[in-house]
Amino acid sequence: MTALILRTQSSFWSLRAIWPPLFLALACLAVLALSPPLWLGIGALAGFSILMLDAVARLRQYRDLRRVLRAARGLTGRGLVEFRRARTSWCTRSAALAAAQAEGWGREARALVAKWGYKPWHVFPDKAFTRHSPFLKNAFWRSVLGLR
Repeated sequence: MTALILRTQSSFWSLRAIWPPLFLALACLAVLALSPPLWLGIGALAGFSILMLDAVARLRQYRDLRRVLRAARGLTGRGLVEFRRARTSWCTRSAALAAAQAEGWGREARALVAKWGYKPWHVFPDKAFTRHSPFLKNAFWRSVLGLR
């Protein structure tokens, strides 16, 4: 019985880690279902594909961060470094917060994210609409597509 509860909790936290790209992918499917013009349909299909790849990448990030937090025994040392690296976008922050919550460090993680100044409406990546936009960098797209 305990193993079933732990498995259910693990599935719950992994779903919380990937809900932002899943939500956006479902929005793309909704646009696609409305029989849009061809160009919008192709864009929605491309968006859906990229967001599903991002969901897989966030799941991998969630599992890796959980492993690192468990080894570091909290948000210290290597665990803090990896958690800090995951703060730049809504999807990565959600995966990092879910990993910290699943390992029992959720309160500290949320306080750290609040200390950095992020609010729930900070959806776009940092510096998204500047000359140094992450959308123009290969590292961002490798992260989104799950390439290491």
